[in-house]
Amino acid sequence: SEMCIRDSLYIFKSYLKTLASTFCILMLIFLLQSVWLYISELAGKDLELDIILKFLINGSPRLVILVLPLTILLSSIMVFGSLSENYEFAAMKSTGISLIRCMTGLFLVHIAIGVGSFYFSNHLIPYGEVKSYNLRRNLAKLKPAIAIREGIFNDLGQMSIKVKRKYGEDERLLEDVIIHEKTDDYKNRIVIKAKNGELKSKTTD
Repeated sequence: SEMCIRDSLYIFKSYLKTLASTFCILMLIFLLQSVWLYISELAGKDLELDIILKFLINGSPRLVILVLPLTILLSSIMVFGSLSENYEFAAMKSTGISLIRCMTGLFLVHIAIGVGSFYFSNHLIPYGEVKSYNLRRNLAKLKPAIAIREGIFNDLGQMSIKVKRKYGEDERLLEDVIIHEKTDDYKNRIVIKAKNGELKSKTTD
């Protein structure tokens, strides 16, 4: 029984170390991918570093649920593969210890991770998405060019706007503008087209 507990702790510690390191590496990779996707929208907009960090922090909960299954898969392959390669599983079985008993701790860990993931997805991810949406909404009032991406329709609440190109200082000048203005029933009945336009925020004199 004492030997089984010792082997269980050995497997448990090896797995947790691999799990933590793999999670950190994969989380960093996914964060860098997120930065790369939005770099064209964030770069050159005179945004402070703390605002960019808020974008990353608010988007992190959504990435955790994507990273966690991959982390568990890779950690399991690495740890159990290493134990099998070094014949440690065979040594445990030869002493009459059941592997199922030795891996009871890992079963409990994965049950706890599953329950934690459920509550994490139910509470923290919606909170992060709301914070991210509000941050983008507030920035759009001060820097309207951030809220508009070229070549697609952008929903700005009371209107949808599509521009072919943004240029000029702070990308405030627009080329080939199409605006679908929404009425009180939220249907697009008013369409405005212009060759050129200019973005102005309410705070702009």
